[in-house]
Amino acid sequence: MKRNFHFAETKAQKQASWMQAFNDQVCSIEPKHSGRIEWPSAQHFYNTGLDAVTAAIQYCENRK
Repeated sequence: MKRNFHFAETKAQKQASWMQAFNDQVCSIEPKHSGRIEWPSAQHFYNTGLDAVTAAIQYCENRK
């Protein structure tokens, strides 16, 4: 009997990739935020369904 395994990305992996993309975008827009991202804000953007690029732009605009 052949088994078909499902190797889809889990919710945690999806969130981790989004957070990494968000971090990379924020640091490329405003390097002064490197290592100083407010992760609850990033979590809010993730939960609202924004893509990482749009969220990073909005985050940087809010932090000026």
